[in-house]
Amino acid sequence: MSLSLIQSKADLAAIISKHIVLREGRKALRGNCPFHADQSDSFMVSPEKNVFKCFGCGKEGGPVEFVMWIENVSFDAASRRLAQALGIAGD
Repeated sequence: MSLSLIQSKADLAAIISKHIVLREGRKALRGNCPFHADQSDSFMVSPEKNVFKCFGCGKEGGPVEFVMWIENVSFDAASRRLAQALGIAGD
């Protein structure tokens, strides 16, 4: 299973949109961070780069990291879940 393939094929904005409302910003999608009590739209998602960053709590990453934190699973478990959802054969 190729981590770079998973990170590039998984649609991060679609994954995150299942958990929070994302709004159009000037350069990125914005929303309230699901990882801490956030009232200021400090959570940014770049669909172009397929990455996220919260300027409140500091969490950042790609699809695997988001799934890992939102589902409270290990990095390997998050990778496997995304690979399975994408139909990418695992090891």
